[in-house]
Amino acid sequence: MPLSPPRSRSPVTARAIRCEGFRRDDGLWEVEARLADTRNYEAPTPWRPTVPAGEPFHEMWLRLAFDDRREIREIEVAIDSHPFPECPSVQPNFQRLVGLRMGAGFGKEVQARVGGEEGCTHVLTLITNMATVAVQTLGSQIRWDDRASAERVYGLDKDGKPPVVGACRGYGRSGDMVRRIYPEFYEPKKN
Repeated sequence: MPLSPPRSRSPVTARAIRCEGFRRDDGLWEVEARLADTRNYEAPTPWRPTVPAGEPFHEMWLRLAFDDRREIREIEVAIDSHPFPECPSVQPNFQRLVGLRMGAGFGKEVQARVGGEEGCTHVLTLITNMATVAVQTLGSQIRWDDRASAERVYGLDKDGKPPVVGACRGYGRSGDMVRRIYPEFYEPKKN
């Protein structure tokens, strides 16, 4: 169902994010992403020529390779279009994420390692999107009627609960998926 028709308006800026998941021949998984911000006007910057309308003001690329446990094994960052000369200098800092496991607390740990002046808000936006795509990529291994295959992908939190339980309507505590796959966490609806 699309949104309702908008009011009269003029386009100003656009952000495009594309993430794709892959299975590598060496057994690892990979997610590759690109973020591009464009303006519908000539955008001045303090140090480079004006960015023409429609050309990327920001353009960042990111590739993560990870294993079946969602542990990052390789990372590559490219910052091709940016407003400040210092922006590309953070690219090597993202190597600090190698060894980090995507799961509970991932965002907080990413911020601790490459947040603030150690990183790039646009690359961090990509990482957040990519973690979700990584789980969806691993999801190709899930059989929806098999708890063990779901736990291999989603894991368990520190209390032994699957992190998907209660994370959305589809995995709601009173929903059919939780009742069928995780019955000990099922909570019938209260009238």
